[in-house]
Amino acid sequence: MLWKAGFFITDRSAVIGIEDMTWQGKTYSTISGEYTEGRTIAKSEDGRWDINEVEEDPSHNFVVVRSFLDQQLYVADQYVIPTSGKVTSVCWADNYICDQEFLAALSEIDEQKVTSFKYVTEGIYAITENQQMKEVYFAYENCPVATNYKGYMGKVNGQWVITTYISPDQRRADGSPKKHSVSCYFIPVEYSSILEKYFVK
Repeated sequence: MLWKAGFFITDRSAVIGIEDMTWQGKTYSTISGEYTEGRTIAKSEDGRWDINEVEEDPSHNFVVVRSFLDQQLYVADQYVIPTSGKVTSVCWADNYICDQEFLAALSEIDEQKVTSFKYVTEGIYAITENQQMKEVYFAYENCPVATNYKGYMGKVNGQWVITTYISPDQRRADGSPKKHSVSCYFIPVEYSSILEKYFVK
């Protein structure tokens, strides 16, 4: 029995593999997505890993497996993640947004987007005077965790854009990033006021 953050942890049944985990009769696999990590609910048999809740998902179909240095989101193999249908939440800049006007706008933008222009950057994730872009994930049909990656959205040279393709990062011999190409869609101006409400630089 382990006391952690005000809770007794009696479940030490999780078995952690390289890319999967078995716990409480279920097999879980690694996945990418945006989530809020909650309290520890179990540990691995060898005691090296914590199994933590995902606050957005009290059913524990999604959990976080954490060690001292690493953490990874897992999903139960029996849970089918919707990849289309009605958008029920969007995670943008680490914030979950459920406002219906915003969700409708993002759905339309996603359907419309094509490459309008390309530009070169040392890192799409870097916040600069001319580039303020943040990752966007969709959740469909009431999936509790946003796992459908849609690219980066924000402003480039003061204009609203969303990426359509990002070439892989490359490094110079000294380890510094090389410039690489990013393809983007110019978001129509009528969406600007909706996006501005939730824009976090």
